[in-house]
Amino acid sequence: MNNEQNHLNPSDILVVDDYLDNLRVLTAILVEQGYRVRKAINGQLALATIEVQVPDLILLDIQLPDINGYDLCRQIKANPRTHAIPILIMSIHNQAEDIVRAFSEGAVDYIKKPFQPEEVIVRVKTQLMIRNLYNQLEHQNRALFEKNHQLQSEVEHRIQTEESLKAANLKLEKLAFIDGLTELGNRRYFDEQLPRIWRQMARNKQCISLILCDLDYFKIYNDTYGHPAGDLCLKQVANGINRALKRPGDSVFRYGGEEFVIILPETSLEGAIQVTKNIQLEVEQLHHLHNNFSIYKKTTLSFGISCQYPEPNTSPTSLIIQADQALYEAKMQGRNTYAIYGYPNPF
Repeated sequence: MNNEQNHLNPSDILVVDDYLDNLRVLTAILVEQGYRVRKAINGQLALATIEVQVPDLILLDIQLPDINGYDLCRQIKANPRTHAIPILIMSIHNQAEDIVRAFSEGAVDYIKKPFQPEEVIVRVKTQLMIRNLYNQLEHQNRALFEKNHQLQSEVEHRIQTEESLKAANLKLEKLAFIDGLTELGNRRYFDEQLPRIWRQMARNKQCISLILCDLDYFKIYNDTYGHPAGDLCLKQVANGINRALKRPGDSVFRYGGEEFVIILPETSLEGAIQVTKNIQLEVEQLHHLHNNFSIYKKTTLSFGISCQYPEPNTSPTSLIIQADQALYEAKMQGRNTYAIYGYPNPF
């Protein structure tokens, strides 16, 4: 630190000594170097001066009239507000134990009396330089901590954003495969799942059954009672079909409009017929009345059933076509029944 820098931003030094000649000489030396100097002739005055404003450095004599310099040093170091102040002990005692005690009480340096101006200047400059470096390091550490905290917040925010995006993507993916009204798998999901299950049955040499069903006279029901009632009917029928499926591998999809399709892996025609009858029972219990319609007084379904043993490297398209043809036959028979592809009469 040069004189020009001292005058621009002078360091504040507190000199504590009850010997006035020492105060006068030390003040002159330090002021000449560009420092701002405050003086105290005893320990209590020193503490009061520090309380008003914390100095950058303290020159402290050991022998004070009211308190031992070592004790004063300890008090200053015990205070969180003042513990970082560098304290240079001054004493006529130069025994090793005196110096050791000074350092043990928190002093950063020891100046022997009678002191030499050059020694005082060098030691003061050195300790102020160390303090400035310490302050810079502390400032950098705070800045680094704040930056790390900011980065951590940004990372946490990014993680939250990514998790939100992931959840949104999962939701979109779900919406892409789930029918919004009935919450069943939609036609797109069916078109994806059937080939997969078909290939699995081909590998395992197992049969697969498909049931295509249609709500009878649903357009008349919708026109009579309105779309909200029609939507409610579709949802409750979907739930009824779901309840009728007892095995985890069986699945129902909304095929379109008032049509539903059920995939039954490893299921023979007899098993598919039993599932169809279970669905009929569930739907009959819904009690959706057609009060203004004379043919049927409640909601019913028509069913088309097909069953095949898949061959490797083949498509399940024929299974769908057969179920659709069987459904047409059921409707031609007067609805509220089921038909099986390849069998003119139900079992």
